[in-house]
Parts: sequence; structure tokens; C-alpha cells
Amino acid sequence: MRERIGEVTVKVMLIMWSDGSYEGGGDADGRAWAEYEQTLRADGALSSSGHFAEPSDAGVIVTAISRHPDAEPQPSAALSGYYLLEVADRAAAEEYARRAPLYATVEVRPLVEY
Repeated sequence: MRERIGEVTVKVMLIMWSDGSYEGGGDADGRAWAEYEQTLRADGALSSSGHFAEPSDAGVIVTAISRHPDAEPQPSAALSGYYLLEVADRAAAEEYARRAPLYATVEVRPLVEY
């Protein structure tokens, strides 16, 4: 963890999962995401963000250990994107997750620095 002026900063990744219930990409959807990211930047919380490639473009998935060695690993269409944040605590990360304009789930994953 790193310290800011008088407060501990926690790094978290918000992992966006889509339920596939919308087409996305419309003007209203784009504005909602732009406003969300603008808020993260204005609050000084955003370190980086990205969108995962579509499963057909995702490339290769490699599994070293599998309970089902004959199964072909498949990328998930539900995995959408991520935001890497630095926030005061986990509660702040959860609040940002709740505000995401997403049609599904946001996973809040704290990062451990070695």
C-alpha cells in the first residue's frame, strides 16, 4: 500500500461483466460511460482502464493445470472491461462499482503489491 497525505490508498480493479442484455454502443450508453470515467478522473481515483477484446479476437487461452485436460478453454463473452483505481478504502471502491452504468456485475478485486 502507498500513503497519501494522511490516508491509506488501496489499489483495486473493478472488473466489468456483461449479461448480454443490451446492444451497447448507443449515444446514451457512450455518454454514461464517458461521464462515469470523467468522475473517476476528477476524483483522482482512476489509474487506468480498458476494454477486453471480443472472444473471437481474444487470442489464445492457456491453462497449465486443469481438472478436465481434454476440455478446450473458452474466453468469456461476459468479460467486458476493467478500471484500475486507487481509493481510500474498499468501501470507496464498492461505491464506485455501484455507480458503473453496466448491465450486469462489477467485481471489486483488491490488488496486493509485493
